[in-house]
Amino acid sequence: MGLNIAGIAINKSYKEDVSTIESMLGHQLLFEKEVPFEEACESFKEDSYCDIYFSENSTFILCDMERAGFEFILEEQDVFSFVLSEMTMTFCINYVKNGKLVRTIVEAEDELHEDEGTPLEFEKTEDDKSEIIYYLIEKTIGKSFDDIDLEATCKRYTFQSLQQSDTTETNGSKKPWWKFW
Repeated sequence: MGLNIAGIAINKSYKEDVSTIESMLGHQLLFEKEVPFEEACESFKEDSYCDIYFSENSTFILCDMERAGFEFILEEQDVFSFVLSEMTMTFCINYVKNGKLVRTIVEAEDELHEDEGTPLEFEKTEDDKSEIIYYLIEKTIGKSFDDIDLEATCKRYTFQSLQQSDTTETNGSKKPWWKFW
């Protein structure tokens, strides 16, 4: 069946500053419980919660595919949002470096729907989008996806609407990753 996950990787730990993550996502986060990383990697996560793995130097949010299909900007941070669905062969890549969007790729069933920004150095030797996703996870959080201990603790948060908005804000003119037409 393959891996079907989506998430947001940030090159800074926000363990002590969850409010920044709330602002970025446009939702308050209500702590629910701790779960192992293996459970956090469940396929097709519901849109009512997310699981967050905090390392010493990074934050790795595992969330629903719709939410992770957008780019997220944090000033002076690298933020990588992605959708990896091996079942549907859908891949979405949004890579923000130092607060600036530098690369966007959307591919579904071997058809490229969006390709913006300068190709990354890694893309010169690898065109498999899932490998690009694994590469950018490691580049952003400083650890390979496969090297994260399956028993590592993640915090599960449910989404609560903020007063100003209950949706993720984007750059207005950008289409969500699932709207290919």
